[in-house]
Amino acid sequence: MHNFYENFVSSKHYDDKLQKCIEETVKQLLDKETDAEHPVLLLGMIQSGKTRAFIGVIARAFDEGYDVAVVLTKGTKALAEQTLKRFQGEFKTFIEDDDVKVYDIMKLPQDNLTDYILEQKLIFIVKKEDDNLHRLEKIFGEYPVMQGKRVLIIDDEADFASVGYRTDKSKPDEMEINPLAKQISQFRAGLKRKSDFLQVTATPYSLYLQPDAICLNGNEYQPVRPAFTSLVPIHDLYIGGKFYFEDSLDYESTAYYLHVNVLEKEIDVLGKEDKRYLHNILTTDNLNTFRSAIVNFIVAGSIRRLQNEKSGQRRYKCSFIIHTETSKPKHDWQMRLVQSLLEKLKDATMGTLEKLIEDSYEHHLPSLKLLQPQLASYNIPSLSEVQEKCKEAIQKGHISIRKINSDNDILRLLDDKGQLQLDNPFNIFIGGQILDRGLTIENLIGFFYGRNPKKFQQDTVLQHSRMYGVRSKEDLAVTRLYTSGRIYNAMKKMYEFDTALRESFEKGEQKDGVVFIQKAKDGSIIPCAPSKILITSTTTLKPYSTLRAMGFQTKAKTHIAKIIEEIDGILKKFCDHKGAFDNQFKQPPFPLPLEQALSICDLINDTFEYGDEWDNEAYTWNVEEFKSVIKYLCTSSGKIHCYVRGGREISRFRGEEHSKDFNTPDGGPDRTEAKKVAKEIPCLMLLKQKGYEGNAKWRGAEFYWPVLITPENTKTCVYSSETQE
Repeated sequence: MHNFYENFVSSKHYDDKLQKCIEETVKQLLDKETDAEHPVLLLGMIQSGKTRAFIGVIARAFDEGYDVAVVLTKGTKALAEQTLKRFQGEFKTFIEDDDVKVYDIMKLPQDNLTDYILEQKLIFIVKKEDDNLHRLEKIFGEYPVMQGKRVLIIDDEADFASVGYRTDKSKPDEMEINPLAKQISQFRAGLKRKSDFLQVTATPYSLYLQPDAICLNGNEYQPVRPAFTSLVPIHDLYIGGKFYFEDSLDYESTAYYLHVNVLEKEIDVLGKEDKRYLHNILTTDNLNTFRSAIVNFIVAGSIRRLQNEKSGQRRYKCSFIIHTETSKPKHDWQMRLVQSLLEKLKDATMGTLEKLIEDSYEHHLPSLKLLQPQLASYNIPSLSEVQEKCKEAIQKGHISIRKINSDNDILRLLDDKGQLQLDNPFNIFIGGQILDRGLTIENLIGFFYGRNPKKFQQDTVLQHSRMYGVRSKEDLAVTRLYTSGRIYNAMKKMYEFDTALRESFEKGEQKDGVVFIQKAKDGSIIPCAPSKILITSTTTLKPYSTLRAMGFQTKAKTHIAKIIEEIDGILKKFCDHKGAFDNQFKQPPFPLPLEQALSICDLINDTFEYGDEWDNEAYTWNVEEFKSVIKYLCTSSGKIHCYVRGGREISRFRGEEHSKDFNTPDGGPDRTEAKKVAKEIPCLMLLKQKGYEGNAKWRGAEFYWPVLITPENTKTCVYSSETQE
């Protein structure tokens, strides 16, 4: 018999951190009593190598005396098939040597499990659904020798679906406990030897967002609490939420250019069939960003193909996802739109096509140039080279469009690695729910996302983030995420919440590391039950968190001039400054009484305007939340650091005007200076803008832009501005 784990470590190049994670996980499985209510939890990031880690756990467990691994996958044929192929590939040598057998439980040759097969290590891939679990029980029941084997049960992509509740109108409380845990318990009860339970997830919210206990239909159910949490290490090439939601504020990062804002009305157009758009897709203002997104994908892919050709690498293929709807008819409509656009591009006059390509090339140049100093041999193809490559792709049919509506669609597209197969240089995938967790898509450089986070749980929305994973810097320079500002900001809140929970695990603070708070009716800040919070109404606070107003337009100059004068007067009183707050003002941060800081916030809020005219209602600044956070962080001190700078000329938008990607004012030296003083109490940055009209798109009035930096000593907490009853 081979030494499974030793072979994996040497042949699959497990680094020291991953080995430590695997070995510690198996040790905990051996030492602790685990079950569906008290599993060992393997916690990783989305698309970060969790499968690789738990495959290593299985190899190690086989060496430690486990005989069978039951891998529970999300209930789709595609993911089960992907998992099966992955395991067959990983254990290929052992399968060929008749040391291991890997089966899809529903395709298992039930009447042909000979003693020879039963003597081997067995891995069963089992979808989380009744038929699969009943088949698993039946196999163990019909072969008595199986009941004496030591079994490791692995719940892959474990989330609320595995441990929660579901609607059942036939029950008195119209809900019942999820049957999966019951079925697993029944299965384990039939085993004669000790079995163990490992949950694998990137979204552990069910552990936090659940009550201490729940009473359903006269029975009380205890929440799932891990017996131990093991963290999957993050490798150097991993790209996740930090790049998309933190680095995106850094002017010197390619992430700054990643998000392209999509107007809400444009997402609506993509969900409602209107045949007029099939004819004017090349010119309509109602699909500006969608049209740009497809052209950008072709240009970005052409840039990467040229770069690979010049460096002698293999032929480059790339992918683009459109994920805005769940229904098949709407996917059909979106496919017809893309087909029509590609046809129009093919038939367009040379001048029209070249102008579209040139605009897209100019759009990508800033992020491309940022990468040049980082990579010695980095090459930016010329516009003429890109023009020719794009024309070739469009004219010669190098661009494929695929709808993915079902398991069967995915099964037909999976390659031998279990990934979506890229048959063409440019691959556009259109789909809904099926394009979520567990599905790996190579070289994803464009993601058009329009699903509404308010309708989904946090784990579902984050799992839609197929753009996470191992990504090259070259790809990141041309990668774009197209979504509305409202959805992007909701995803950002979710990322911040996710990060706070993960950091509490890393610090060993699972029990009380994250404080949940809310504003009481009397204005005080009080504890809040985690199960009551609404994710999209939360603000996660940790050291050096940033809260800011954005997306607003100012009211008319006649309305706000006196307000700005009043704010100037308050600030001059406390910073001992008599002149104007202009670009010559260099005074360091100064202490400002809490009462005055809160008053300034209210005054600033009265200078902002929202409405259909400005297409910014989704960005309305929650000034009460902003003030509540200040009070929470400053209660003991009664004051806040205030950092004032004037004479700023930042424009309202960044990037293409039609996409209305709103700017942010803080960055570079300002943020650095504010963080220097934000040690014990926060720093309120007040960045006074000139508010020019014209290209800046303001209304010709000076205004203050507020930004709050939380202090270094902030204890991780989640503030909820709205809770469920």
